[in-house]
Amino acid sequence: MSRQLSVLRSALAAALVVVGGAALTTPAASAQGSSTDPAPGFYHPPAELPAAEGALIRAEPFPLAGAVPAIPGAEAVTDHAVPLSTDAHRIMYRSTGAQGRPIAVTGAYLQPRAPWTGPGTRPLVVMAPGTVGQGDACGPSKAFQNLANVQTEPLSVGLGYEIIQAYALLSRGYAVAVTDYEGLGTPGVHTYVHREASARAVLDIARAATAVPGADVGERPRTVFTGYSQGGASAAAAAELHPTHAPDVNLVGTAAGSPPADLLATLEQVDGTAIAGVIGYALNSLAEGHPEIRERLDVHLNDAGQGMLRDTSTQCIGETAFQFGFHTTAQYTRTGRSAIELVREDPVALAVADRQRIGRLAPTTPVRVLSVTNDDVVPGHQSLQLGRDWCAQGAAVQMDVDHTPPVIPGLVVNHGVPMISGLPATLQYLDDRIAGRPAPSNCGTY
Repeated sequence: MSRQLSVLRSALAAALVVVGGAALTTPAASAQGSSTDPAPGFYHPPAELPAAEGALIRAEPFPLAGAVPAIPGAEAVTDHAVPLSTDAHRIMYRSTGAQGRPIAVTGAYLQPRAPWTGPGTRPLVVMAPGTVGQGDACGPSKAFQNLANVQTEPLSVGLGYEIIQAYALLSRGYAVAVTDYEGLGTPGVHTYVHREASARAVLDIARAATAVPGADVGERPRTVFTGYSQGGASAAAAAELHPTHAPDVNLVGTAAGSPPADLLATLEQVDGTAIAGVIGYALNSLAEGHPEIRERLDVHLNDAGQGMLRDTSTQCIGETAFQFGFHTTAQYTRTGRSAIELVREDPVALAVADRQRIGRLAPTTPVRVLSVTNDDVVPGHQSLQLGRDWCAQGAAVQMDVDHTPPVIPGLVVNHGVPMISGLPATLQYLDDRIAGRPAPSNCGTY
């Protein structure tokens, strides 16, 4: 535990240094629709996409925020130099979107410069990021360069907070791949919390990572998935779809933190909180993946509701929280009833929402679920139910429960804090899976 806390403190310290420097290094945006987008041309897909899912389309190096330039021998100076001595590539790869069509997805591949000294080739961790927003400026592969990617028309600021977890993983010598998901940077709407599209984006970046120039993970590296909140759902869904979509990926374990496995229960809980606007992300996503939902939204939403969908479709989470925080969806419907009530009563909308449910397929590799009892965004009962559903199908499930008392419900404190406080246990679980240790399972006893 002392080693875990030491690494976590180092990662947090590095992140704070990066955050402090971001204000100094992020280019200033001009007044008319400019952006600090570090590579605008990179995100335009080619006219023809590769046939194979997970095929690497393109890659280019970029300076990872906080990482030191390549200096011969620098990685051997201290243990702390290892994560800060990291090469980074922005990548584009082929996947399948929410409409079942081939799409290009972007992301980032990070690899420590220090050689891997453990057995076999370097392990690969695929990070599924949590909620960053729905606009093109929000993608981690952009925000990881400056930590703050600013767009002015419309205003959008992407923040790379997931770099904290990335540095904690890099400190262990792992290669890290981070997906942007469908539509974050590339054309189209980001399909937020869409079960299948998100799962495929995670699985396919695991394939693409092996082809990045200079990658030393080999052809079938030991691979683990990890994510929290939106990322927890994406990692969990990827574990479920792994046997059918990407059995060639050598997946050895998955850690899903506070996953919104039941989408409607989660949207109902988040309504009226500081990040209530993420409901706009979800509705936009469902309409993108299932055009029949667009008709239902036109039936149920008033003019303010339609405006909320337009605004959130280009925003990152900070602007969404500022503009729509503590609003309720009852303000945006023609009848004054909540959007979730109306979805539950609409057979077409309910069927689409129900397709996002995670837990109906059994992962064939070990999984850990962190359930937060007093989570004020993702209800704890539904993440517990995910564990029960998987256990009933014979999966090896380690359920860990966070019982932190409520702290100002609605301010997202009880959702956000466990992402950091639970990181040491997540890292240990991933370490054990990569090391090949027997996977714990407390099905029926938690």
